[in-house]
Amino acid sequence: MMRRAALALALLMLPLPAPAQEAEALVRGPVRPQRLAALGPQADGVVREVPVVEGMRVERGAILVRLADELQAARIGLARAAAEAEGELRQAQIHHAEAAAVLLRTQQAAGRSAATEWEVRQARARLEVARAVEDAATERRRVEQRRLELELAAQEQLVIRAPFDGLVSRLDTVPGATLLRTDRPVTVADLALLEAVLYVPAAAWPLLRPGASYALQLSDPVGRSVMAQLRHVDPVMDAASGRFRTVFLIENADGVLPAGIEAALDLSGLPR
Repeated sequence: MMRRAALALALLMLPLPAPAQEAEALVRGPVRPQRLAALGPQADGVVREVPVVEGMRVERGAILVRLADELQAARIGLARAAAEAEGELRQAQIHHAEAAAVLLRTQQAAGRSAATEWEVRQARARLEVARAVEDAATERRRVEQRRLELELAAQEQLVIRAPFDGLVSRLDTVPGATLLRTDRPVTVADLALLEAVLYVPAAAWPLLRPGASYALQLSDPVGRSVMAQLRHVDPVMDAASGRFRTVFLIENADGVLPAGIEAALDLSGLPR
């Protein structure tokens, strides 16, 4: 009996465990590029040219992959020839000008009683017909120009371009390969600005100030601390975990920091 009493007393004297949120000193999360794009063609086709390699830096709009476009190039040539043809429109303009001159002369003759009212009406009708023909020719040329723009846009679907300045981090195609619209053979990453996404416990939420800078410890192979700006604190807490999502920005203009590593924030070092 005395042993049980002594054991109970010893258990009561043990320190109580701290709540999970109070005991947690570090929160960790992944570091990723702020801009990362897996790219593919907008149309099925055969790869004709791959002018980049993995690790190459590219500018926005640079061609990464070009599909075979011989058929589309022929369509563009036909559409351009139709859009630039001026014969029909020029002929309609000449007929319009001549009809206007005939009407003027007929009206002058009618003023001298050398032409009848019926002749004036006929000259005016011919002028209206000539104007309608010229308008139709102008509209057809405008339609052909729009068709040329459509064919050029279709050709652009056979090219994969860089959506922003960055680094070709992955390339999984070669000339001669067949690509489908569902394929994503090229990945471009902008490593100039990295994001660390951390889920902090609710107790730390009032201690964080968006726009302020905090020290984040990066995992190997970096293994050092960097300053990061708190860009966003999600105002909606995850009820299941009792945590808030935060996003920190890490400047990496020289590209020395890799993405995919882990960042840790020391909650015990936050100003109270």
